[in-house]
Amino acid sequence: MTIRGSALWSLLLVLIALPLSAETWFIRPDGGSRSRSDFQGQCDGKADLAYPGSGIDRHCAFNDFRFLYNDKGYNAIGAGWVIAGGDTVIVRGCHNPGGKGTESTSCRIGGDPPGVKDSWCVGGPGLQGCSAGPIPAGTAAHHTRILGQNYAHCSTGTSTDHALLTQLFGGGGLGTVINMQAAHYVDFECIEITRHSQCIQHGSPAFPSTCVAGTDDFASNGLATNRNTENLLLQDVWIHGFTTNGIYGAIGPGITLTRVNISFNGISGWNFDNGSNSPDAPGASINASYVTMMGNGCNEEYPITHAFPAASCYDSNDGGFGDSWSGQDTSLASFSCDHCVQAYNTKDGFIGPHTAIAHLTITNSQSYGNMGQQWKWGAPPDSTTIFENNITVGNCNRMSAPLPGAPSTYNRYLSLFCRASGDVFSFFSAANSTVLFADNTIVGYSATMFDLACQTKGTCGSTHYIFRNNIVLGLLNPKYNPGEPNVPGLFYFSDPTDTVTADHDIFANLRSRNCPMMGHPDLICTNPLFVREPGLTITGESELDNFDFHPSSGSPAVAHGVPVDGVTTDFYGSERPSPPSIGAAEPTADQGAGKKK
Repeated sequence: MTIRGSALWSLLLVLIALPLSAETWFIRPDGGSRSRSDFQGQCDGKADLAYPGSGIDRHCAFNDFRFLYNDKGYNAIGAGWVIAGGDTVIVRGCHNPGGKGTESTSCRIGGDPPGVKDSWCVGGPGLQGCSAGPIPAGTAAHHTRILGQNYAHCSTGTSTDHALLTQLFGGGGLGTVINMQAAHYVDFECIEITRHSQCIQHGSPAFPSTCVAGTDDFASNGLATNRNTENLLLQDVWIHGFTTNGIYGAIGPGITLTRVNISFNGISGWNFDNGSNSPDAPGASINASYVTMMGNGCNEEYPITHAFPAASCYDSNDGGFGDSWSGQDTSLASFSCDHCVQAYNTKDGFIGPHTAIAHLTITNSQSYGNMGQQWKWGAPPDSTTIFENNITVGNCNRMSAPLPGAPSTYNRYLSLFCRASGDVFSFFSAANSTVLFADNTIVGYSATMFDLACQTKGTCGSTHYIFRNNIVLGLLNPKYNPGEPNVPGLFYFSDPTDTVTADHDIFANLRSRNCPMMGHPDLICTNPLFVREPGLTITGESELDNFDFHPSSGSPAVAHGVPVDGVTTDFYGSERPSPPSIGAAEPTADQGAGKKK
């Protein structure tokens, strides 16, 4: 084949892959029913217009999200999506039969509520029983887009305005609200995914009640993925209140989350285990920024009346779970998490050691108040881990006490505080790997700050653990472990071949290591003197809630660090001077930022 012929053939293949004519579809509460060639409905769904009140097949919007894949019983099972790959759907709201005054901004997914005769569903609950197959795949050039009506302005650069999101809520015992299994090149933006009930499916004793199919209007999971899910964008998305998982399932390459909140789901935030231990696809990757995982393991109250809306929380002792990100025995090619928050989950803060991440980068992120480890992961041989500019509080007993804004009885069934020794960090490394901890601030009272494990014992001597510019401050909480009233240990080595290189760190109030330690005279072992701290002995769990991580003007951290490649600002976005301060935060301007004391 000639060069010219090859180019023409390549162009033809591209044209074949593209949709012939991408459509834009509209959902609005004053629209009409779906028309199709063999059913005389009211609207074609292709105009942002209300149904005019009479006629069939008018050029106007649908009035129900479910019309995108179902024509309301005439062909309820297997009807398929009316949209095609590369199309755009703009959702302004729906007319919801049996709704409670929220029709203007929300859309029901699944069967209609109990007592409404106009049913959408044939067959029982499940992933697709009352829902749809995977959203039609787009292409790299033309993504399929599902957009809330305010998609162009529902956020600032760093935060989402939840009041501007269009809501999709699951009901009728639905298994999953949105099916992204095998979806490719799909963008999901400015959308809230939730349910309108507060019965539970996991945890004992069940409070406020156990979900009963046919009686309770609930949904189990928010969104489903699998190893064939690729190039998925979730942007300005809030997933909350499900009885089981916010998201569940394995993934493929190119998963991007921007300004996403996955909170108050009964089992976990994102559970990568679908129950069958399905592996992630080769090259599976996550790029997350401004992602919050909070209160998972807790069942959300409905309607929401509290700032921390946990009606009841459960852990593994009583039929619950509670991970934020929850891994499985599989691997990811890469995972980056920038400005992520994991807090007050009833198990671990981050993914667990069963997921081997070849390239992990965590920056400008926080983890605190989780009942297990605050950070936990695994890694294969030849992996790289970068953990920079993060703030961590090792207060695994925090949820044993009242939380501001939470119902007074939110924690009545919790008992597994500080599970698995409650180490602040617990992670597996492997041979020929590099682990860099730089410019972090870590405070806490857990048994051990860093549990450095090894995938295969005796092989991790080739792993380079580098600690640079970190503040690690141990605190004593006599109530945490009354039998052993000790401050935390700094490092626990499960592999005797492990070695750590440390420089320009502050390691203070920690047991098991002499100071200066490891032959590094540039380590500082005195109190870092934060602006506001409760003292080195904690008598109440709330004492760490308002910890100020900025060093005071007299802190030994100020201007005693060394520059780290790529770190130009601190956790709060302030410029790093030269020399920088040790820890995640520079002093505030009125404390003499950058001035060497």
